[in-house]
Amino acid sequence: MGETKQSRDREGADSSQVTFFVRCNVLKHYVAPVIAILLMACSGCQSPNAWAELMQRNDELSRDKRRLQRTLDQRDGIVAALKGQINTLKAFDPDRPADLFVPKTIEIASRSGGANYDDMPGDDGITVYLRPRDADGDVVKVPGRIEIQLLDNSVLATPRVIGVYTFDDPEVIRKAWHGKFATNHYSLRCSFPRQAKLPASGRLLVSAAFVEFLSGTTLTQTREVTFSRPGN
Repeated sequence: MGETKQSRDREGADSSQVTFFVRCNVLKHYVAPVIAILLMACSGCQSPNAWAELMQRNDELSRDKRRLQRTLDQRDGIVAALKGQINTLKAFDPDRPADLFVPKTIEIASRSGGANYDDMPGDDGITVYLRPRDADGDVVKVPGRIEIQLLDNSVLATPRVIGVYTFDDPEVIRKAWHGKFATNHYSLRCSFPRQAKLPASGRLLVSAAFVEFLSGTTLTQTREVTFSRPGN
């Protein structure tokens, strides 16, 4: 019984100390500003403009407080919305086909090759027709960052880069998709750089990389294509 009473006394003392410190912190946060204002007010007795400056400063602090409160409210709203989305996803069946429409491979269509963009003799670049395909092999329309490289692999040991083309603007990517008349592909124009040294063979290796926006998955594919040298 003695030990129990001593233990209770210690707990009571600890609780009193915690309460004391909490009250001190409250006083520090709420009383200190009041004291500061009173001191400034007293000093204002010697200056006719001090009180007006004090009130102006008080108004500014009040506006800052309201602005910060609005920011906190907006943040809390965003957090609540994200938590709701997480809870919705958690409620789904773990065996759901989440990747049903996620591309698993990309295809450089056989019609890809040299293209004439200025109606002058010879080709001005390579048009690449790219198709993302899902796990069943069906073409899927999904946005992503596309990078095309044109390579001269006449010397297999040291392939030479003719040009690199990046398509990552959402609007450009949207317009590059063609889904009518059974096309279903991205049509990507890759003009030859000025003064490009093109292989006499009229063949280039197209290397394509597709980074799917939703999952970040990178898919790659290569294909050799033909073209007509400019001026021919």
